[in-house]
Amino acid sequence: MSVVRTSDPEPEANLGYLFRLAHQRFRTALEDALRDLGISAQEYVILSVFETRPELSTSDLARITQVTRQTMHAAVLELETAGLIERRPKNQRVVLVRPTKRGRTTLAAATDRVRAVEHAALAGLSRTQERVVRTWLANLAASRTTTRPAE
Repeated sequence: MSVVRTSDPEPEANLGYLFRLAHQRFRTALEDALRDLGISAQEYVILSVFETRPELSTSDLARITQVTRQTMHAAVLELETAGLIERRPKNQRVVLVRPTKRGRTTLAAATDRVRAVEHAALAGLSRTQERVVRTWLANLAASRTTTRPAE
């Protein structure tokens, strides 16, 4: 996928625009890096949740990845069809999801590629600058407050 650039944005540009543009370019790099593994960036995010958890319900996966249950259900079906995850009933209402051996192998390969994309995105920054960026992004992501413009 090629990206048409008319000009590079100025640092003084609208922050929302800069976020959107950075996200689009980062997401495109991720999609390109993961394509031959047969997974999307969204599917990588789902699989990566299992790096720290052995299995989860579809509802928990949806909550963690911040998508609707319906969106997660469709993604789980795709990953299951690809042989990357499996489902098992916990009870009559809850189905647990966990990666298959192939899913864990794909996750490991994908994680290496994602780290390479991250490394490229951070190229040119010192460790201190990288830590500042990561801390700022983490704090921004954790912030649940919104500010209203002064009247």
